[in-house]
Amino acid sequence: MKLFPPTIKRLPVLSVNARPVRQPFVMPLDWMHQRVVPRADELMAPMPPVLPSIGNTSTGKKEEFLGALYHLHRYEATETLRQAVQKHRQDPLSQEGPETLEKYRGVRILAYIVSRLGVACRLSVSSLENAAEKRQEALTPGSLVVLSPENDEFRTKCFVATVAPLPEDLDKDGPPPPKSVVDLFWADPADAVTDPSLKLTMLEPKMGYFEPIRHIMTGLQRAALSEHRLDKYLFQDFKGIKLAQYLRETPDSKVIYSPKAAQLDDSQLEALTVATSRELAIIQGPPGTGKTFTSMVAIETILKTLQTCHMNRMNPSSYIAPIVIAAQTNHAVDQILLKCHDLGIRFARLGGRSESDIVKESSIIKLRERFGAFKDGEEAIEYRELQRRISSALGHQSVKDNLLKAEQLHDYGVITEDQYSSLIQDDEWEMAGTDGRVEDEPCPMTKWIDEYTQQPDFQRARQNCIRNADYSRIPRKKFRNHRFHSMQIDHFETILRTMHRDDDGAWYAKGKRLLSENSDMYKIKPADRGAAYVFLHKSLHTYLADHFRSLVRDVDVNLKGMLENRRMNEYDAIQRGRIEVLGCTTTGLLMHRDLLELVNPRVMLIEEAAETRESSTVAGLIPSVEQLILVGDHQQLTPHTDLIELSRMPHKVDMSLFQRLVNREVDYYTLRVQRRMIPAIREIVQAFYPSLEDHESVNSPERQKPIPGMLDHSVWWFSHSWSEDRGASGFDYSNPKEAWMIVEFTRYLVKCGVSPADITILTYYSAQLELIKRTLAMDSQLGNSEILGIPDFTWSVRTVDDFQGEENEIILLSLVRGSSEAGRLGSIGFVADENRAVVATSRARQGFYIFGDSRNMLHGRGRDVWGRIHQKFCDRTASFVPVVCPTHGRMVLVSQPNDWRQFTLPGCKPGCTMRQEEKSHMMSMTPVRKGGRLASPSKSTKPSNQATKAPPVSAVSSSNVSDSTTQANRYTSDQILEKGMRNVIAAREEGQEASERAMSATSGPTDSSPDPELEDLIKF
Repeated sequence: MKLFPPTIKRLPVLSVNARPVRQPFVMPLDWMHQRVVPRADELMAPMPPVLPSIGNTSTGKKEEFLGALYHLHRYEATETLRQAVQKHRQDPLSQEGPETLEKYRGVRILAYIVSRLGVACRLSVSSLENAAEKRQEALTPGSLVVLSPENDEFRTKCFVATVAPLPEDLDKDGPPPPKSVVDLFWADPADAVTDPSLKLTMLEPKMGYFEPIRHIMTGLQRAALSEHRLDKYLFQDFKGIKLAQYLRETPDSKVIYSPKAAQLDDSQLEALTVATSRELAIIQGPPGTGKTFTSMVAIETILKTLQTCHMNRMNPSSYIAPIVIAAQTNHAVDQILLKCHDLGIRFARLGGRSESDIVKESSIIKLRERFGAFKDGEEAIEYRELQRRISSALGHQSVKDNLLKAEQLHDYGVITEDQYSSLIQDDEWEMAGTDGRVEDEPCPMTKWIDEYTQQPDFQRARQNCIRNADYSRIPRKKFRNHRFHSMQIDHFETILRTMHRDDDGAWYAKGKRLLSENSDMYKIKPADRGAAYVFLHKSLHTYLADHFRSLVRDVDVNLKGMLENRRMNEYDAIQRGRIEVLGCTTTGLLMHRDLLELVNPRVMLIEEAAETRESSTVAGLIPSVEQLILVGDHQQLTPHTDLIELSRMPHKVDMSLFQRLVNREVDYYTLRVQRRMIPAIREIVQAFYPSLEDHESVNSPERQKPIPGMLDHSVWWFSHSWSEDRGASGFDYSNPKEAWMIVEFTRYLVKCGVSPADITILTYYSAQLELIKRTLAMDSQLGNSEILGIPDFTWSVRTVDDFQGEENEIILLSLVRGSSEAGRLGSIGFVADENRAVVATSRARQGFYIFGDSRNMLHGRGRDVWGRIHQKFCDRTASFVPVVCPTHGRMVLVSQPNDWRQFTLPGCKPGCTMRQEEKSHMMSMTPVRKGGRLASPSKSTKPSNQATKAPPVSAVSSSNVSDSTTQANRYTSDQILEKGMRNVIAAREEGQEASERAMSATSGPTDSSPDPELEDLIKF
């Protein structure tokens, strides 16, 4: 009995989308209905597509503008991978790809996994077997990859896939998945590979991340298909912004303000008025001006106003749609939801990336659990049936039972009724077991093919295959709530390989002819049965593969229905929970759009709006939204793109809607009063915000306390001429000596009583960040949380880009970029970026210290930005750091990292003051060379109660540097890291002592007896 209609055909090219391409790829005009995951021919195109222009403004036709954004994002998602395919074609034998590409060889299919995420193909990636660190960084879920058979190398075949997350329902008690496996979702079910013997090459770009771009493109398609009440502001010229629709439903269009509005300053109150009344509100919050507090007062006010609107409706007991709050980062979402929690506002978090336990308890998943919203529809029943059918299809396709079954060939229409009868008519052969396992007696096909395998030419070929066989051990994994269907290679593979010597298709054609001419299988000569078997095997494999791919499509359709059912359950939970605020990231805004359209929110507030791509904001606008509030600062960090060409005109993918509206001179409201920085730090930030004012709180006596050990030097720029180190990638930099100087300064501050938690070290480069973190961790005191007295303490070392929106009492900024080894001034890269400079200079509350080569910062294109900053520092910059003895007020000028090791515990023991006239106090300056002679240390002992004016940078020349500098230059950053800071410091001090002894021999006797109070230089 035939279960499926017969389909006998030659195995086609494995990817129906792949074909040799010689013309530049042209984007289709009907982009709104295009599949978002790129096709194979896009990634195999020899030339990139022509890119559209969008310029600085968005006025014009909505469809054209959104289409341009869509095409630019598609280019961003595909171009790196397209270039990788082209480079691989040029040099397919290369074992490693370029710096922007990860290449994996010997990839094999292991199994298919059916879960509620989709049908994933599990692959064995042998190059990850012993590379745990590489596996952690590579193959991130959501990444885009391409694969091709090793015998094709992307000449004609290209399979596009995305990396799948590991199923959430793994057996928690079982072993973790092997590091050498990866799960993929095929972009096109037609590309699904089912041959476990096929070796593949896989390419993965190191730059870019496809998952968020996928959701942006989908959102742009949906936005272009519908009109929105805010389109007139986004895509057209307009005059004046109207009142929000919900406000018109209140008596006299009256706003119901929160009592906290009385705490706002004038600029905040002005911003609040606009944010709670207009259809479009743009609020700029410079550093420390309380934009989050203003946002929270606005949220409370809008909730009160919406409640009043609702009471005026016919059914006041019905559900009030929540306000949607989105932000660029998970951290920002958590912060604003925690403030909602403190105010008693009922909220739900969309997405599962929260780091707050409080927020996690209010996730949409927990909300569903709390209200029991788990109604499975008919799709769940169909899903389980599809799981069973896929299991059956893969089970039939597997070759683990050695040979083909006559029943299979008959049921799937590969052989006729007469041919099937000829195989089973001999009563001495029994059928295979009904459970799929082969019984003791062989099946009918065994006798028929055995007569062929006895032929001499087959035996010779078989021995050759056995000698050249390449088997790999295939790991297996048990799953509890989803199907894991193994595609194992059987021990009879060598026989099949022998019969598959059909590179030109001759055996297939011969077998097809033989079967068409013979209704009795035994009338085919034994010597010809190999060709007949090749035809049978390939025909059955083709049919089963097509059937499997059809089932994969059915699963995709089924899962869409299940997702719709889940969204309805979530919507029911939101209503029953009377949720007032929904929080998510801007990516989550797009991922959960179906749910948000069910909720029908009237108000949407975007935090960090100037850091969010315009495409994300526009694509996330739900049709029901009546008011859009953008809160951010276009003078701080902007959106990011990995492709530099997309950040330039006329493309500007890295522009926010906030920035574009400002460029169009749409009215925006700036907060002016800052409450974060002491006046000395605010003066620096005024280089970018001239109208920034101080709140009275920053002038309080508590805020004016000096930094321990620094007296009145709450801001300082330590300038040096130490050269930078360039990383292997060519895009990352470090400055080992600058890092050492910062770590030693950190040690000094802690010794003076500064809490380690009050210090944050910022840097522009990840290589410098890692160097500083490793140096701190290796230190026996700074790396020991018990000695520091803070359990489980981790030093705050962050990149500038990662610290927007945060602050700390003391900020140490490492600029990294210095002169070359030859002493030439060089480029400072993105350190010259003004937006990053704004963030870097505005994070500190009490103390701000810059470490970097000021000459290099004022050279070239960094002159405009850093020239303004340098001017604000005035006389608070030099090639030394002025520190002060807390007990006696003696100032010390520290110019080298090892100079910090002079200092004992904060203050001095009784009696130390008496010895100051006799010898150098330990807090005095290290002897320096002046004009070839040693200068005596300063003998001034008066405490200094006023800021000391430091000499300008030019006053300290290279000849004035201590001899320790010469010794320091003998050590590289690798030595500092490998030997540890203490060993290097000891070596340098030994060199310094030798130099001093030599000087003593020429200049006369000195008191060189050791001071017992100074023997332990570093004690906490």
